[in-house]
Amino acid sequence: MHRRPSGRHALRTRILVIATVCLVAAGTAFSVCEANTIYYWKDPKGIYHFFKEPPKGFVPRKKPAVRRPLTRTQIDRVAAVFGKRHRIDPDLIRAIIEVESDYDPKSVSEAGAQGLMQIMPDTQKDLGVNNPFDPVENIEAGVRYFRAMLDRFKNVRLALAAYNAGPSSVEKYGGIPPFAETRKYVTKVLTRYRSNRSKAK
Repeated sequence: MHRRPSGRHALRTRILVIATVCLVAAGTAFSVCEANTIYYWKDPKGIYHFFKEPPKGFVPRKKPAVRRPLTRTQIDRVAAVFGKRHRIDPDLIRAIIEVESDYDPKSVSEAGAQGLMQIMPDTQKDLGVNNPFDPVENIEAGVRYFRAMLDRFKNVRLALAAYNAGPSSVEKYGGIPPFAETRKYVTKVLTRYRSNRSKAK
């Protein structure tokens, strides 16, 4: 049968439990455990020191800022910035984002494409993408890639087909590949593009 500790032993046990909880987040700077406010720091020898009151020179460790997801309006603004930089109509970029991910930065396709503009892992490496789920990084890379397709094929429809099926497929078939998915994709993006332009006007 487990006996509950009492007296000084109980107090020592309680402090050790609190200390153990604090140790999980301990670093080299002063930190604070908010359970019963015990302050501690780790010296250069790796020894932890605990205080009931803030020690001299104590600086509370700041909590990392929580980054809120971008709203659809903010995503549109990012698309406008990179569209202008790479000479692509922002309304077309918005259309691609909507068809690719429906504005979900965490979207992952069955094929493995990721983020707002659904960039494949191999393409991410070529574009230098570190975090495909970061909206700004994903859009910037996606727009660069689409700009490359436009420069390569000199045609919006072919560039969209290359974005969806790969440039080698467009070159192989001398036009939009005979894939139902790709042809549907091109039509869907252009339809959404025309809708975006009409709303803008």
